[in-house]
Amino acid sequence: MTVGDPAAGAAGTDRTGRGILLLVGGIFIFSIQDVIVRTVSGTYPVLEFVFIRSVFSVLPVLALAVIDGGLPALRVRRPWLHLLRGILMLAAYTTYFLAVASAPLATVVAIFFSAPLILTAFSALILRESVGIRRWAAVLVGFGGVLLILQPANGIAFAPGALIAVVSAVFYALSMIIARRLGKVDSGVSMVTTQTMVYLLLSGLAGLTMQGFEVAPDAYPAIAFLLRPWVMPTMFDLGLMAACGLIAAAGFFGLTQAYRLAPTSVVAPFEYTGMIWGIVWGFTFWQEVPGVPTWAGIAVIVGAGLYVLRREAVRGRPLVSGRQLRPRM
Repeated sequence: MTVGDPAAGAAGTDRTGRGILLLVGGIFIFSIQDVIVRTVSGTYPVLEFVFIRSVFSVLPVLALAVIDGGLPALRVRRPWLHLLRGILMLAAYTTYFLAVASAPLATVVAIFFSAPLILTAFSALILRESVGIRRWAAVLVGFGGVLLILQPANGIAFAPGALIAVVSAVFYALSMIIARRLGKVDSGVSMVTTQTMVYLLLSGLAGLTMQGFEVAPDAYPAIAFLLRPWVMPTMFDLGLMAACGLIAAAGFFGLTQAYRLAPTSVVAPFEYTGMIWGIVWGFTFWQEVPGVPTWAGIAVIVGAGLYVLRREAVRGRPLVSGRQLRPRM
């Protein structure tokens, strides 16, 4: 193989193309989970959903570990950091789906995609990384996009569901700060495995302690989804929740392979196709049509996020160490 070899160039292009397709496919698969969560949110509590989903994701996750290098890939060198990251991911995961249950899907997805911008800010404030004036400007512009979606003007209060999405984005950005540290010593599959175990343990314990709560019939959807007592699911609903475990494993595999096949700077922008599915599913199943402020906010957040990704690529430092932009598994 020589410099300028057409065969080498074609092979590289093919790998990149496959990487993009795998990433777009993984994002599509993950978006189906949002639809399932909204569907079951009126009957079951969120932590029961997390527990059942985690039970059915354990075996697929372990299978991914075998594919990804066997048992050595599961080695954990900094267990306390893994535990802290798992707790933060559980908080991000839970609040994200509380938002899905109580706000338009496109709104929740769009706000959550501010997480990379929050991560950039935290990288400077917590990790003391150098963040130039242009990236700080992009972060501030992106936050302006979030405010456009929240619409806190003319005496209109922030919508609770949208605010929950902001909280979820903050938790996720904090978990990615830890992931940057862990990524230097442990594998990605070890992080996914430990966080799955944290989900399973903590959601189960929380469910046992919350059985005495009573939820008013007219309670806000997010509150009802959080505090509703656990009930035995029907076979159909159990199948939906179990499917989310398989969805998580399949989506994670697609994204992992995408980042292996193609440069992060090339494939990462395609994660924003998740916003398309948020809009499509919201309209298809719940007749949700984003207003002009939401469209404007989406455009601003995407533009700011893409600019930050570009600046990170120029500096040779992937935004989240080659990992995904929104919570997986």
